[in-house]
Amino acid sequence: MLSASLPATESHAAPFSVPAKLSALVRSLHLDDPLLVALMAIAFVLRLVFWAYTRRIWEDALITLLHSENFYHGLGITHFKVDDPKPLHGFTSPLSLLVPLIADGIHLGWGSPFQKLLSLIAGPVAVWFGYRIVRDYLASSSLAAAVLAAGYLAIEHHQILWGMAGMETQLAIALLLASIYFLLSGNTKGCAITSGLCLLARPDFILWVAIAFAAFVYASYLGKELKPLLLFIGIVTVTYAPWLVFTTLYYGSPIPNTVIAKRLGYPGFWEVAPSLRSLIVSSVQVFGSLCEPLEPVFGGNGTGFIPLVPGRWLGGFWMAMLCVTVIAVGLIAEVVRRRWRFWPVYSFAALFASFLVFAAPIRYEWYLAPLCAVLALLLGKGLADITSLLPVKSGAPIAWLLAVTYLASFAVVLPTTFRAERNIQQIIEDKVRIAIGIYLSQKPFGTTIAGEPLGYIGYYSRQTYYDYPGLCSRKVVRWLQAHKYPRRINMIRVFAYLKPDYIVLRKKEYDDFVTHADGAFLEKEYHLEREFAVSEKDGIKLFHPERNADLAFLLFARSSKLPRN
Repeated sequence: MLSASLPATESHAAPFSVPAKLSALVRSLHLDDPLLVALMAIAFVLRLVFWAYTRRIWEDALITLLHSENFYHGLGITHFKVDDPKPLHGFTSPLSLLVPLIADGIHLGWGSPFQKLLSLIAGPVAVWFGYRIVRDYLASSSLAAAVLAAGYLAIEHHQILWGMAGMETQLAIALLLASIYFLLSGNTKGCAITSGLCLLARPDFILWVAIAFAAFVYASYLGKELKPLLLFIGIVTVTYAPWLVFTTLYYGSPIPNTVIAKRLGYPGFWEVAPSLRSLIVSSVQVFGSLCEPLEPVFGGNGTGFIPLVPGRWLGGFWMAMLCVTVIAVGLIAEVVRRRWRFWPVYSFAALFASFLVFAAPIRYEWYLAPLCAVLALLLGKGLADITSLLPVKSGAPIAWLLAVTYLASFAVVLPTTFRAERNIQQIIEDKVRIAIGIYLSQKPFGTTIAGEPLGYIGYYSRQTYYDYPGLCSRKVVRWLQAHKYPRRINMIRVFAYLKPDYIVLRKKEYDDFVTHADGAFLEKEYHLEREFAVSEKDGIKLFHPERNADLAFLLFARSSKLPRN
């Protein structure tokens, strides 16, 4: 009715309403900030280049991908298992399944590209939230701090790698940062929705949800208002509870089999430490290792991070140690100033790090990406706190100098790390691990295989695979539950118990077998059928091949007709 009362001459304003709304949207999203837009564009382009250039597929992504494809093959949401008809919860992140499940439903085989596509989009989204968290809340007076934090999210190699190699990591980071942003901005619905999605992204993000819950409890107490707290609980429950109900009914338990298997197969250092001194030293060392990606490193070989910055200090990663010191200064500044508004961010960093140190028996490299994303925000804040103590005329230039130098150290190694990832994919994954899977796929249907690496061989063989420590094998998990031995002996004994048709061993694993009494069965009942290895010509193209465990595999076939267990 209001529009009908306007004079006819006013109707000419209608065509300009869309640009006006678009302009308002751009301003509300701060997309008129050229630095923010530039960092988001850099994040997008780097991920797109990585995808096209390396064609990287991380092994663990294939484990979940097979669950999705098997569903549309009529086998259920499970890994391929001929001798176990019951579906098995062989993945940890619900989101890592749900994303490919949607795409495979449209066209079988689109699961992995769709996961990468969403990661491609989530990269700039994570940059946006990281930038705004620092700019609006953690260090509002320092633009350099925001650029440092968001720049890390945009260009650090491992913030790119895991998502663009088919993992859910990039989506998880974007959701975590979004939830932090909405909590700090007082957006209850936004925080609740993203907190529920965080639980679907990674089960260990329950630590963040618990912190957000505590923040709402405290806010409700101060404001004498229960509505925000109840709204938060309700939305998180509605978002996550259906998954718990589904997994309980479908798999028999909401706890992934992978969680149980890792706990049984990889005892924590705190369980085997011979003394209190050893326990303390190991704790400090493990904590230090969590922060290694705060400096340029390479973890694509899957055996820990290789430092790319010259120089070592006390045998450690000196640049990462310096970053931790800056973060600690920022925390001290908060305590001295008695500013408690940012305690959820510091609490999550401390709690998540403690979880990885004292509760996770094994810490794969991609576990660290969300933690380092949050630490990058706190690093930016620490930089702002330190430079704010300097005179006004020198503080800002020094902050910019440090931020640009820090980001440049990550940017200059990208050509090396991208090339390294491409060579790993082409030389090791394609020529060795995929080749093993394809070779075993040609064996009679129902052939059983045992080995430690599950992803490539299990995906391409489509045979029953007894992996260690039983991520997708109930038989292995049941055996581990009944026997308590060191990891190396465990794998030997469980394979001796299973006596599969084929055993796939890395050369180092084979050395363990032949030097241990329990491994004698291998030479008595098996024969070497084939070796799959990187050629000497290809090996020289790899980046630090001495740190890659997958250069050579031995395939043993069972020659004895003794009955299996």
